[in-house]
Amino acid sequence: MKSFLSLLAALLFCSVTWGQDLRGIITDAKQRPLKGIKVWKKNTTESVKTDKMGLFVFPEVKNTDTLVIAVSRKKEAVVPIDTLTRFLLKVEKKNFVLCAWGKETRMDYTRKRRTQTNPNILTREQIQNLSANTLYDLFKGGAIAGVTVNGDIITIRGGSSFNLDNEPLFVIDGTIYESSREADSVISVNDIEKVEILKDASMYGVRGANGAILITTIGK
Repeated sequence: MKSFLSLLAALLFCSVTWGQDLRGIITDAKQRPLKGIKVWKKNTTESVKTDKMGLFVFPEVKNTDTLVIAVSRKKEAVVPIDTLTRFLLKVEKKNFVLCAWGKETRMDYTRKRRTQTNPNILTREQIQNLSANTLYDLFKGGAIAGVTVNGDIITIRGGSSFNLDNEPLFVIDGTIYESSREADSVISVNDIEKVEILKDASMYGVRGANGAILITTIGK
């Protein structure tokens, strides 16, 4: 254990200049490293995961940023950056302990909000958890059942779709785009508040025969 703690210290407090990168190590209560813990910047889709030594490096953080750490399916550790550039976070059963600059701060977890029960909607919280960089990333891996991605083509199966080779309409804050490539070029995933799938988009007439994907951006 002593050798591991020495290694932790070396990893965290080495003399290398890291600029605005934030370095952290996440361990369990006995200071054993936790691999694969997801860490993301609040209100964005930017995320990293810890390696086998429990280490992560988050690039280009600001002192106004907040990190969210998924310690379990039901609990998250929320860490305001402020003046932090490196820290050790110990995951305990009821609390987490933030160790930085020789001080330990015990903090309570926040409980994850219940996810949206509508299977045709992606909420802001769900979008953040997907770590998507493009519109295509949102629908890969079955994020919404019945929506598939094939190269740069997105399709909705079922509903009012007459031709499975044709894409749905993409409606971003009321503006209609007729291809995913066009929609992806004008929207940033970081700006999306909600995505809703309409298998029946008859309100758009013939153009809605293949359904519609409604995208609402933050503040709209």
